[in-house]
Formats: sequence, structure tokens, C-alpha cells
Amino acid sequence: MYARRSKMNPLWNSILVGGWKDGKSFLGYVDLIGTTYSASTLATGYGAYIAQPLLRKAVEGREHELTEEEGVKIVEESLKVLFYRDARSLNKYQIAIVTEKGVSISDSRVAPTEWSFAEGIRGYGAQTQ
Repeated sequence: MYARRSKMNPLWNSILVGGWKDGKSFLGYVDLIGTTYSASTLATGYGAYIAQPLLRKAVEGREHELTEEEGVKIVEESLKVLFYRDARSLNKYQIAIVTEKGVSISDSRVAPTEWSFAEGIRGYGAQTQ
């Protein structure tokens, strides 16, 4: 990555890093120019605009009280909102859970969606009447 950045052709990456050290959890962000920060909730790409406010509302102030099940539910709801807002994306995802014991990555999941409401929408796109 350093060589590409030095040639002014960087990889346009935004990376989230999660883990445990000395019994404390860590969640951090780094981008293509080396900007780093950490917070209790983070997202990249479109999720930084749409999901991050949802995550903050659900998590901040309760970081150490949330159960794994609550955390997964919050992430799934955020992903569902993201899918509805950017319907050209896939509704398939995986969830990684980082604990003191290690990392587990779920099997592929599919967010359930319902598009029947769209039949009644008029005046957008090709439907003008």
C-alpha cells in the first residue's frame, strides 16, 4: 500500500479494525491517506452516512451493556435500512463477532425485504401515471 501511495496511485481503502488488548475492546478506522480514529461505532462507505447515525443512537452510552444478540440485531437493522436506500446492492452479508476469545464470522445471511409497497408509487422513473 505504501508503494502505491508514494506513486500517487493509492488503493482507495477504508478499513475498520476491531480487536481486544489488555481486556479492553478496540474499534478503529484507517483510510487511504492514513487518517485514523477510534470510536464505539464506525462504518465505511455509504454506511458512514446512513447507518452511522442509527448505530450511534442504539449503542453510544451502552457499549458495555449490549449483549451479542442485541448487537447483531442493531447491525442487521442498519444493513436492512442501507439495502432499502441503495436497492442496487445485494441484501447478502456476513457478520464478524470479535470477543476476547477470538473472531467468528457468520455464514452468509440474507436480509428479508418487502417491495410490494413500490407498486403504488407513481411519478418516479418510467411510471408517470
